[in-house]
Amino acid sequence: MFGQIIAMAEEELPKKPEETAGGQESEQQREAEKQAADKAQRGFRIALNNTWAFLQSILSLREGVDKDATTEGIKMDVEFRGHAAWILVASIMIASIGLSVGNIPIIVGAMLISPLMGPILGIGLAAGTNDFELLKRSLTNFAIAIAISVVISTLYFLIVPTPEINAELLDRKTATLLSIAVAFFGGFAGIIAGSRSYKSNVVPGVAIATALMPPLCTVGYGIANAELDFIIGALYLFFINSIFIALPTYLYIRYMQFPVKEFIDPIRERKIKRRIAFFLVLIIIPGGIIFVNVIRQSFFSRNASQFLVAVEETLEDKNITIIDKQIFYDADQPKIKIALMGDPVSQETRERWEDLRAEFGLEGCQLEIREPRDFTEAIEDLRQENLNNSAGQIEDFYRSEIEERDARIDELERRLNQYENSEGTFDDISAEVKMLFPEIQRAAYSNLVETSFNTAADTIPTLMVQWPEDMTEEQILASRDQLSRWLSARLKDDKARVIGYSLE
Repeated sequence: MFGQIIAMAEEELPKKPEETAGGQESEQQREAEKQAADKAQRGFRIALNNTWAFLQSILSLREGVDKDATTEGIKMDVEFRGHAAWILVASIMIASIGLSVGNIPIIVGAMLISPLMGPILGIGLAAGTNDFELLKRSLTNFAIAIAISVVISTLYFLIVPTPEINAELLDRKTATLLSIAVAFFGGFAGIIAGSRSYKSNVVPGVAIATALMPPLCTVGYGIANAELDFIIGALYLFFINSIFIALPTYLYIRYMQFPVKEFIDPIRERKIKRRIAFFLVLIIIPGGIIFVNVIRQSFFSRNASQFLVAVEETLEDKNITIIDKQIFYDADQPKIKIALMGDPVSQETRERWEDLRAEFGLEGCQLEIREPRDFTEAIEDLRQENLNNSAGQIEDFYRSEIEERDARIDELERRLNQYENSEGTFDDISAEVKMLFPEIQRAAYSNLVETSFNTAADTIPTLMVQWPEDMTEEQILASRDQLSRWLSARLKDDKARVIGYSLE
């Protein structure tokens, strides 16, 4: 108790001068620290605001936009009359020539002069400004441009001798996720460049990137040669590119708040807005479905490629070689085909492949495996049949039959030995060719001696095949490529080649 009284008395006593001075100094230090912190915060906010203002000055889309000139320019480019129609004809002819010979620079030149972007940008502008009359004009001229392009390219491919199917034609009948992305960002760049009060060199690059002309020429090729897959695939690619060019145009027009068409009659205004909304839904829903399907195809192709790599890894320590592999995407039944050469695939390996299919999410994918037939069981059956028949048959007739069967057994054993030793005689090769490529009707094989007269003669293993008349050129090209790879692997000779022939 006495200690508490003393402590209370000490608290009541006045503080010494040095203690008071120390408290003041501590308070001043805290105030200085607070001011420094406030200053740092203000500096950070100022730096952040300056950075944001700098980024806005760089990324701003509004600077330099001439809305009236942009609207008038797009409306002028919508029409396909007079000179625009003839420029389109010239562009189509150039693109058709480029596709027929597989010449990329010629195709690029055709895309540079193509006026097809006009009505597509018109569709995006009309939808963004509620201009139904412009929308009708744009759609009409879009249909006219398609009709001109298809007719001219069809006539070209009907008159000019049908070219071999090349990579440029094949690439124009399939839409991929990358091609959709290129169309979208190309259309985005095109409307941004076209809306500036000053013009730049972006538009020619946009014409090349969006690649509208080659698919339409490919449609003409398909019509001229009655190739339905080329017609459907190329139209599919053209329309998906067109949709994803018009879409960023519409979004940009709405974002930049271009002047919307005004109506005196509110009833007509509502009617027009409903029509345009219906058109947008009509465009966006199929485009969205196609986009989702393309994404699924891209993921499937990626997973299938990874699966094939894993399959090859399971065969590293086995006498089995993959001579061909193909991936076929179909929304209902995707398929992977593998052609093998070497020993039969064990059940354990097949089970491992099934596990890999589940691992890469390919449970619904059909796996088709082509492998050489094992003749061992057939030889044993023939030998057993020979023993059973020869036990009680000693007449000359049956003896000759036994000798014939023995000869057949010897021939099968010879073929099996040759197959295992990779010594490719014509009998072995023809049997394997018929097994792996059943569509081939006739085949001939020889070691041809060839010279160019400037070099020494060279012996080239050559397989000549006759394809069915109902096979398309694309199917022949694909089968010949597979057969060439198989023959080179079979004979272990990169010079081996495959050529087609006809008896007519």
